[in-house]
Amino acid sequence: MKLYSHPVSPFARKARIIAHELGLKLDVITVQARNDESLRRYNPLKQIPILVLDDGSSLFDSPVICEYLNHTGGGKFFPGMNIFKNTSGRWKALGLQALGDGVADAAVAWRYELIEPEERRNPDRIARCLATITAGLDALERVNFPKDPTIGEISVACALGYIDFRLPDLDWKSSRPKLAGWYAQFSEYKSMKATAPAAP
Repeated sequence: MKLYSHPVSPFARKARIIAHELGLKLDVITVQARNDESLRRYNPLKQIPILVLDDGSSLFDSPVICEYLNHTGGGKFFPGMNIFKNTSGRWKALGLQALGDGVADAAVAWRYELIEPEERRNPDRIARCLATITAGLDALERVNFPKDPTIGEISVACALGYIDFRLPDLDWKSSRPKLAGWYAQFSEYKSMKATAPAAP
């Protein structure tokens, strides 16, 4: 399997973490999605990550890719459905994934604004991104994270890792000690260290 990725993408990192945890071999191909029109042959939306399977077909959108890898590797990062028990944790995991991905989306959009020439930056968009990130982090401060990580915790950790790498001036930890403590512990997983953001 080939994963079209970027070393800083929080969305591709989710897939790389799951593959690492489950011992799945991925051929990671680094791309610059903003500038590479050839990616449309695998994903018409030209977004990463893209997982190209051995038969040449492709999957895109990180939740889809992560669930496929989890299924293929026999993982438990997506809690299952249980007809006898309505609290299997699946909806919490998926909801937490959506929140983590939303924070990451806003952080990536903010970063794109910051690398534009100053005269082309959109102050309203920057303010909306900051408001989304702030509200998301405040909500995460109230979360009781389970001991065994799911796709939700992975998504949140990848979003926080991206913020620390790309937006280091955003001082989110001092006002959210519970979230900061959880993130420090989660960052000790070998898969987190192996996939840490790095300049290409």
